Amino acid sequence: MLENNNDDNNSEEKIEKTSINNNNNISTTTTTTNTNISIGSGKKRQSKLQQSFLSRLSGSRFRELNEDLYTTTSKSAYQKYSKQPELYEQYHEGFRCQVKEWPMNPVDIIADWLLHNKRSKKDNKNDTVIVADFGCGDATLAKKLTNTNDFLVHSFDLVASCDIVTACDMANVPLPNDSVDVAVFSLSLMGTNLADFIREAHRVLKPATGILKIAEVRSRFFSNNHNNNDDDEDEDTVLSNFLQVLSKLGFKCIQKDDESNKMFILLEFIPNKRRPDRKLEYTAKPCIYKRR
Repeated sequence: MLENNNDDNNSEEKIEKTSINNNNNISTTTTTTNTNISIGSGKKRQSKLQQSFLSRLSGSRFRELNEDLYTTTSKSAYQKYSKQPELYEQYHEGFRCQVKEWPMNPVDIIADWLLHNKRSKKDNKNDTVIVADFGCGDATLAKKLTNTNDFLVHSFDLVASCDIVTACDMANVPLPNDSVDVAVFSLSLMGTNLADFIREAHRVLKPATGILKIAEVRSRFFSNNHNNNDDDEDEDTVLSNFLQVLSKLGFKCIQKDDESNKMFILLEFIPNKRRPDRKLEYTAKPCIYKRR
């Protein structure tokens, strides 16, 4: 057993300094310093300055990884994160900090919608709703629905953060055709090959009853000057172009939220009985977080 004679778990270090004065006399002074080492934890306490620096470093790393995910293909991202899974945790550590500052989380809205929709449909109350969560992150949606047997959630992301997540490319998920009731993209349309994601969702959704839910940052479709009439036409064109792309990929928009939510936009689609255009390519405006 190790004994520590310092009551405050601090160790003192004596330092001798030797100096020669103008009369060539040698003098020695001894000073005592407190190294402030915590014996119990084995770690030094971080000062507020250190904590602030580490926070800025984490935020900077998050922005770097976030921009990289938006400007590369999902295949490249999957290969990169498979080889360096620590990047995934670095990204999501920063993402969790962002979520804490939001007035609401789109995943919560989608979870509430699923629960309400399940209860309101009397004809399928006994059926299990199959959900595919593309880009699930920490599998928040699945965890919110685990208290009920009404749902089976398949959670997909670049890295399996826990045992209920399957690591894969979002353009190639391990599900059979026509097997899913609801496909979800909650802030996960990231990459330069978004059309591949939508085609994959179309493949796994049940053609007659399947539903596609998309939640995205509003700034990807609307600028900060949305109230300026001069910008309305351009903004409408951005969103209209996205909806037209989805139409060519086999989906019809049946609902979009009002403008009361200033941060996110939520869209709901159903299959439009049209075969997805296999040659169509689409890249949306990236969501780049500002430096704080």
